[in-house]
Amino acid sequence: MQIKKKTKYLLTTSEDKHVIIAEVPYNYKHNDKEYSISKDMVDVNVKSGLFTDMTGQLDWDGKIWILTEDIS
Repeated sequence: MQIKKKTKYLLTTSEDKHVIIAEVPYNYKHNDKEYSISKDMVDVNVKSGLFTDMTGQLDWDGKIWILTEDIS
């Protein structure tokens, strides 16, 4: 049996100032410029094309999406 880690989704900016949504551990303490968001919010924004799934393409251990207009 595989145990699934509890995670949450964080709307924030990357080190190079791109707007991202990152999957982080549930106990992650965010700062004033980061916001916890729901999976439904992630899904709606990806479906509309506002964010693009970059999971596995960037140096991040969880799922990650980047604001589509920030992709160069």
